[in-house]
Amino acid sequence: MKKFMLLVLSIGAITLSASNKLENATCVKCHPKIFKEYENSMHKNASIYNDPVHKAIWDLHPAKKKGNYKCAKCHTPADRDLVAGKTSLAKTDIQTKEPISCLSCHQIESIEKHKKANKNIYTKKEKTFFATSKEHKGTKLLYHDKSSFFGLFKTRVGSPYHDIDYSNENFYDAKMCLGCHDHKQNGKEFMICDMQIKKSDSSKETCITCHMPKEKGSFVNLHDSKTHRFHGATALVARPNRLSKHLLLTLEKESEGFTIMIENKANHTLAMQPLRLAKLKVTISRDGKIIAQEEQSFQKVIGTNGKPSMPWLATEVLSDKTIKAFEKRKVHFETKLEKGDEIVAKFGYHIVNPKVAEKLGISDKKLLEFTVLTKRRFMQK
Repeated sequence: MKKFMLLVLSIGAITLSASNKLENATCVKCHPKIFKEYENSMHKNASIYNDPVHKAIWDLHPAKKKGNYKCAKCHTPADRDLVAGKTSLAKTDIQTKEPISCLSCHQIESIEKHKKANKNIYTKKEKTFFATSKEHKGTKLLYHDKSSFFGLFKTRVGSPYHDIDYSNENFYDAKMCLGCHDHKQNGKEFMICDMQIKKSDSSKETCITCHMPKEKGSFVNLHDSKTHRFHGATALVARPNRLSKHLLLTLEKESEGFTIMIENKANHTLAMQPLRLAKLKVTISRDGKIIAQEEQSFQKVIGTNGKPSMPWLATEVLSDKTIKAFEKRKVHFETKLEKGDEIVAKFGYHIVNPKVAEKLGISDKKLLEFTVLTKRRFMQK
C-alpha cells in the first residue's frame, strides 16, 4: 500500500511539473468543485478553438497567414512550448481542455510592467502554488505529518501534490490578475484597451473579491471548508447580481423630464474593450402601457483616419463614452413623469456589440444577449 501511494504521488508530481502535459487532470482529484466551475469558465474557453470571438479576430488578423500567433502568453499560457516559440498554433488537448490551467494562475510570482502589455513572471520553484488565507497569511504550508499526544496520533497537513505559499502579496491585492487584464497596445503603439485602475482608500475590493465571489462548499476534498472562491464563467456572466452593489442607479425628476444617475463604484472603467457594449435601458409603465425610452450606449470606438477599424490597425479613439472608475454619469430623458408612473432602469452589457458581431460572423446567443448588471424600480408619487 505504501509503495502504491508513493507511485501515485510521484505521478502527481510529474503531471504538475512536466512541460506541455495536461495539468488539471491532477488538480481535479482534490478540487472537484472548483474544477467543475472551471469547465464553464472563460479561462477554460480562452483559445481560438473554444472562443468564437478570439477565433473571429484571429481569422482576420494578418499574422495568421504568417503563422505568427502572439496571443499565447495570455490566451493559452498552459501551452508552454507555443509561448516559448518551440511549436506553432495547433488544435491540441491543452488548447481545447485547459489553455489557461490552474498552474497558469497559481504559479504567477510577480507582474512585470511594460508599456505595450504586462508580463506574468512564474515561480521557478517546482510544485509551489500561491494562494490566500487569513489564517496562514505570510506562511508556507508544506506537506508533512503533524504529530500530537506524544506521537500517538498523526495528521497529514498540506497537499501531497504541491506546497502552498501564502506570502505572495500579489494574490491578496489581486495584482496577479494584471499581467493579462490591465492594458494592451497594438503594433502602432496605440492603446486598444486600458482598465485605467484607480486606487481608493475606502474600498477593500479587488479583482478577486468582485469577480470571484465566495461560494458555499469546500474548495478541497482533503478537508472541509465552508466556502471557496468562484472559479466559473466570471461573475459578469454567471453571477451578475453580485456586482450590482458596485453600480448605483438613482433618479432625479426635473421640470423637463428626468435624469438617471449611474455611479460606477468599481475601481476600473466599465466595458473598456472595444468589442464590449454597455447600455442603459429605461421604461415607464403608465396606465397599463409601457413607454420605452431611447437606449443609451456606453462604448469605446477605435479606428483609423476617422473610420472604425480592426484593433491591430487602429491609431485613434473615435469616441469614448465608457464610464470611468468612480465616475457619476448623468443621463437625461425628456419624457415628463406623472403621478403613478413606474420607472424601471436596467444597466448591463453585451459581451460583443451585436453590430460588430454580425460583421465578424459571430452568432453565439450567449455572446450577443444583454446581461443585466443592476436594475432599479422607481415609483413616481
